[in-house]
Amino acid sequence: MFEIGNTLREARVRRNLTLQQVEEDIKIRVKYVQAMENEDWDVMPGVTYVKGFLRTYSKYLGLDPDVIIDEFRSRGMVPSQEHHEPFGGSSVIGKPRSHRGRNTIVVVAVVCLVVLGAIYALGMMNGDGDDDEPTTKPAALGIGSPSPSPSKSPKPEESSTAVPAWQKNLIKLEAVDGDCWMEVRRSDSTGTVLFSGTLNEGDVEKFKGKDIWMSLGAPGNVKLNVEGRNVTIKSDTGPWTVEVIQGRVVQGADTQG
Repeated sequence: MFEIGNTLREARVRRNLTLQQVEEDIKIRVKYVQAMENEDWDVMPGVTYVKGFLRTYSKYLGLDPDVIIDEFRSRGMVPSQEHHEPFGGSSVIGKPRSHRGRNTIVVVAVVCLVVLGAIYALGMMNGDGDDDEPTTKPAALGIGSPSPSPSKSPKPEESSTAVPAWQKNLIKLEAVDGDCWMEVRRSDSTGTVLFSGTLNEGDVEKFKGKDIWMSLGAPGNVKLNVEGRNVTIKSDTGPWTVEVIQGRVVQGADTQG
């Protein structure tokens, strides 16, 4: 048995690397690098992140990642909390969409009832005053009714903005500047896992779905394409969360830990 943290720290010191240099090179935040060197696993956002970060960091330092991870597993080390919901509670995305959808339906239903009630009330008022209406019709006074103007047919959407059928709901992730540990789920952070592991440099993974949730360990190493258009990832360091909601991209930092 050996100490994982001291092994990582000594390897970094031998290479004369600062924590800031490590963050710039492997796109893992300094606080998580320090947590690995101090074996402070509770700081990490989850055990799956620990394994991914240990693999990336040990490879970067020239160590055997399998030996490091096997040692971690042999101790049965698991962070005290598994943060499967990096956006739990208040987040840049807000509450789950299912609640928003139900609330919207209720509001629309109430508004429709109010409008129908108002129309009914106006109709009753107009009906009470039918006896007072003048019997002379506009036509008898020589007043012609204006002819309705021809309605303009809506212009078809520009074909250039339409997404080809084969690209609809297609999301592509490519590791271009190094490895990236990532987790991809359907719908949101609690949905079905579509991918969990390391995307090695040069590898490409494709996913198809209206709503896709992604957590990226080293976002600076990844190129993201959504429905045929390249999307700029707003952070180089992870963990970083990206959610695609019917073609719309929402990004935010994983603030857990």
